[in-house]
Parts: sequence; C-alpha cells; structure tokens
Amino acid sequence: MNREPTSYPFRSLLTSLNKNHFAILFFSLLLTLGGSMVLAELRLFWLQRLLIMLILLVLLSIVTGRWILRVGLALFALSLITTALSTVSELKAFVPGSQISVVVLLVLGTLACFRALFGTGPIDRERIFASLSLYLLFGLIFAFIFAVIEELLPGSFHYSRTLSPDTGTRSLTELFYFSFVTLATLGYGDIVPLSGPAKGMAILEAVIGQMYLVVVVARLVSLYGRSESK
Repeated sequence: MNREPTSYPFRSLLTSLNKNHFAILFFSLLLTLGGSMVLAELRLFWLQRLLIMLILLVLLSIVTGRWILRVGLALFALSLITTALSTVSELKAFVPGSQISVVVLLVLGTLACFRALFGTGPIDRERIFASLSLYLLFGLIFAFIFAVIEELLPGSFHYSRTLSPDTGTRSLTELFYFSFVTLATLGYGDIVPLSGPAKGMAILEAVIGQMYLVVVVARLVSLYGRSESK
C-alpha cells in the first residue's frame, strides 16, 4: 500500500509516453537530423551515432507484433555492436552491416507509421505526427541506402567540397543532407550521384517525395471529411 503513491508518477509517465509515441518519434527525428549536422562540424561523431541509436530505440517503442519486435531488437543489437566495432577498430568492413541493419529498422518504423496514418479512426494529434514522422523516415532510409551504396561502390557521389579525414562519418552526414534535398526536390547540385544505383535511388526518392505529399494530403482530407459528416 505504501508503494502506491511512489509508483504513481512513473505509471503516469509511462501512460503519457504510450499515448505520445509518434510525437516523441517526430521530435527525436528533428533533433537527430538537425543535431547531426552541427555535431559533424564539431567532430563529435560519437554523439552523432548516439542520436541515431536514440532514434532506433524510439522506433522499437512503436513497433507492434511479437515477432516484429524480436526482429527489431535483434537488429538494434546488431547495429549497436557493429557500430561500436567500427568506431573502436576503425574497420570499414563492419560499416555496411551496421547501415543495412539500421535501414531495416527504419523500414519497420515506417510500417508502424503507415498503420497509424492509413488506419481507421478520427484525425488526432498522433495521426498528424505519424504522417510527419513518416516523411522524415523516408529521408533517413534513403540516406542510409546512399551510404551503403557509397561503401560498396566508392565514388558513387561527387562532392563539391573536400570531405574531412573521417570520410565514412562525414560522408554519412553529407548524405543526410543530400537525401532530404532530393526528397524535397530542391536539387542544389553540390552533391551529385554518379553510379547507376545512386542515380536510381535518387530518382526513386524524388518520386516518393512528391507522391507522398499528394497521397497523405488526400488521406487526411478524406478522414477529416468523414469525421465532419458524422
């Protein structure tokens, strides 16, 4: 009986977290995307990797299904181990494995956002945050796909300025930037895809970026019309 008041704040916190999964995911994504650029300039690459791990943890909290959760936990452990090994030993052989596991985890997160966005029910705050998070997740997924392509096919991208000595981490930061510029179809031209796979993924991302806005707006308008008619 005496433990009840002490545990109540923690239960309240857990309940609040459960009700705001997608809001937490959205702001975590914003923090990671904005902060990674600053951290790269400050050469705090370990903190940049920590932010990415934070995103993966948040994604695990929104994944549903027992087997999907188990796969997600296994991928997170694999990503954590390979990232640590590549950081400590500086062996690039571990980098593609880490990046591929991150891509799969991000895909699992996008599926959870899809279910929330295209499911039944009224438009609420969490559905809006799910739609915003889904857009940012697309950008992250393609950024890591571009990073895998660059690791397996060096020279797949042309950079208008010289990268820092830590080419792997620096290249990932630059590819974050390139991915979201491509997703928004801005096309600044300071990073250019050269290899076939890089060009193909860039085209696919640009098309998805445009189609996503049309489909999501149509979906939200449809749901809003249904809720108003009731």
